[in-house]
Amino acid sequence: MLKILSIKLHLSEYLAGVTLLSLGNSLSDLIVNLMPIRGHAPIFTITISNALAVILLSGGMICFLRPFHINGYCAIRDLLFLLLGAEMLIYIVFSETVTTKSESIILSLLYVIFVLVMFLDHKLLQRTIQGLYKQVEKLEQLPYAPHTEEAIRRKLIKLRKLEEECKLVEDNYRSTEWTWRRSGQVALNRKFLAKISDEEQFNEKISRNALYNPENPKNMFLIEEFLRELIPIPLEWKFSGWCRRIYLIILAPMALFCAIFIPCLDYRQVKHGWSKLLNCTQIITNPVLCVALIETMIENEYTKRVPTIPFTYAKWTLCFTIPLAIAVFFMSRTDRPPPFHLMFIVLSLTASLLLLIICSTELEVLFCIIGLVFHRTEDFVAACIRSFAGAIGDVILNIDLAMEGYEKMAFAASLAAPLFSITMSMGVPCFFNVDAQEEYSHTWIYGEYGANAYVFFVLAIISTLWWTSILNFDARRSMGVYSFILFMLFFLYTTLAEWNLVHQLSGDPDFLPI
Repeated sequence: MLKILSIKLHLSEYLAGVTLLSLGNSLSDLIVNLMPIRGHAPIFTITISNALAVILLSGGMICFLRPFHINGYCAIRDLLFLLLGAEMLIYIVFSETVTTKSESIILSLLYVIFVLVMFLDHKLLQRTIQGLYKQVEKLEQLPYAPHTEEAIRRKLIKLRKLEEECKLVEDNYRSTEWTWRRSGQVALNRKFLAKISDEEQFNEKISRNALYNPENPKNMFLIEEFLRELIPIPLEWKFSGWCRRIYLIILAPMALFCAIFIPCLDYRQVKHGWSKLLNCTQIITNPVLCVALIETMIENEYTKRVPTIPFTYAKWTLCFTIPLAIAVFFMSRTDRPPPFHLMFIVLSLTASLLLLIICSTELEVLFCIIGLVFHRTEDFVAACIRSFAGAIGDVILNIDLAMEGYEKMAFAASLAAPLFSITMSMGVPCFFNVDAQEEYSHTWIYGEYGANAYVFFVLAIISTLWWTSILNFDARRSMGVYSFILFMLFFLYTTLAEWNLVHQLSGDPDFLPI
């Protein structure tokens, strides 16, 4: 879904990673920090520990599985913004005994400034590329000379590097073609400057119209296609081993639930994932589910231990969705998606975010139960267990993107998602949480292991700056192993501090004499 948005917005690979992908990975942290369950939780420890885990585990796994060349100045800029965000956060927490609303706004604005800098830098990069094209064209018009050919060659090398950094997120991306005329001069193919090439559009049309035939009935294979999309076991079942089949069986109920309520929009599939009857039913079921879940979260009523799901407002959505679904059914075909198929991404995005919020909240409750059962402190659970579990989703998503060839996007998200957590996920809750603005609120915001997380976080940032500069911004497997070892040291040190075998890095609390 995020990939489709990146393609439609014509974002570069790195820009999509630091905006859409990082926002999707970190939005759950912001929402959970606004929940009552974290009203007095050590959110500084939770946020910094989670940022540390994402940088070391997600970034380290990308470097280990898919070594690549890092965009140097972009990585340094993101790391310095991360360091600035951490320093601003710790200053806001300890500058006074309370966290004011103005400080929360300033902290949140840092992420806005970061995004503006990203878009401005991307725009300047595109203008630089256009200027280099014009310079090469002027050099081509000059008489043949060795120094002219050398100047053209140098500018072409620079153009290749800049275009690689400004590469768009496309399924069938093709770099700019360079051909030689008979005279020996360079002919430039300037398709790159267009937002999307004709070949890209043609490939998109091929996948959209692969099964289209105007002579076919509009409802050809309607029921068969509906049942095939509902089956939660994919075709890879026949070619999978027993371990993979167990995994597919475990995911089958979840896959069936998502297939019923959440539309699928994927340009890599034939017909872009369009299923006429299923998508028409999702127009009805998706709004009912979303409104009912929102009602449940607001009312927060339980029957014994099961939440009560009201349909007070959800049932009124049927007045709008049923006529809309009928209209879509008569206007569409089974062998080709309709022109408005892209609008289904709104339903998919809404349902996915709601399910993400609910799962994150339940996971937070589960961590509290784990801490109570094993008699561990809340700070230890926040520093170790929550950070590791919170980074698993980012690791899985970024690994999947990296293995598809989007390692730069995944690595950019590994740096930008922690910045969103440090700025927005801390600034917004501190603005709305009244308890955070009371006297001596910094004690529970910082937590017992906040210093541990902060020291290792700064160490991770500085060491990443160090090894990227030394290795000429080439990500290597050894740096992935180093990241894993550094996170294991953080986990080990915090565990030993919890067992009182070593002293935590924070100072002991001071008490006034009675």
